[in-house]
Amino acid sequence: MQERVQEIILKAKKNVFTGNLGNNLTSFKGDGIDFAEIRDYSYGDDVRKINWKATAKSGELKLNEFNEERELHIVVVAMLGGSLNFGTKRLKQDVVAELVATLGFSAISNSDRFELILFSKDVQKHFKPTKSSGIIEAGVEELLSIDLIGKEANYKNLTNYLQGRFKKRAIVIVVGDFFEENIDLSPLIKHQLYAINIRDRFEEELNIYGDIRLIDPTTLDSFSTTINSSVAKEYKEELLKHDTKLKEHFLEYGIIEGKIYTDDDLMLRAIQIFKG
Repeated sequence: MQERVQEIILKAKKNVFTGNLGNNLTSFKGDGIDFAEIRDYSYGDDVRKINWKATAKSGELKLNEFNEERELHIVVVAMLGGSLNFGTKRLKQDVVAELVATLGFSAISNSDRFELILFSKDVQKHFKPTKSSGIIEAGVEELLSIDLIGKEANYKNLTNYLQGRFKKRAIVIVVGDFFEENIDLSPLIKHQLYAINIRDRFEEELNIYGDIRLIDPTTLDSFSTTINSSVAKEYKEELLKHDTKLKEHFLEYGIIEGKIYTDDDLMLRAIQIFKG
């Protein structure tokens, strides 16, 4: 396992500290951490910052103005469930670990505070906010050491755990594969919230047919089934419904979402998501 840890740490360091890609992840700056005042809306302003209450009172568009904060508080939450123990190119667990390391080094290189929470049905490990890079290797090692089989990623328990935990508005990045039903992150929207979906393309394409035995990595229930074209089509349709509902939820509450596949260039996809 130590070789996996070092490989991930070295790759993330190279991406962030070579200067080629790292600073591109710092689009968090000036996104509205400290409230300053309410002012008149001007053409070209970010419509997400419109203060609708003040607009209704005045009859004119009003905008929340924020000061750019020198030091940001970036919280990464890795949602750990049994389904992360899968991957045709790379294990999703490894992709989550690399993203954690990349975001951590990017934050610390900009003198921001970085906090890491490993969560399943409850908190597995909570690394307190720091500017020390030691948290990153320790976090990646802890994440990769956790046996995911039989674990459930419970998003309701996560929101209960995080509510009221941060005194000031933070940047909260939730990373997982988001297969669970009825996911609701709306209790956390006072923060600048990101949802990063880690998937393997096989999970969405299901291009295997025949008699197979399946094991649920969360409940450990197993059953035999036959997968043919009609079963595969039904599966894809149900997953599409699930993902569409999830996307609508994120859109409704202004949660920035993105998807990273196990065969993607992680750094380039991260830049596209956080700069988009």
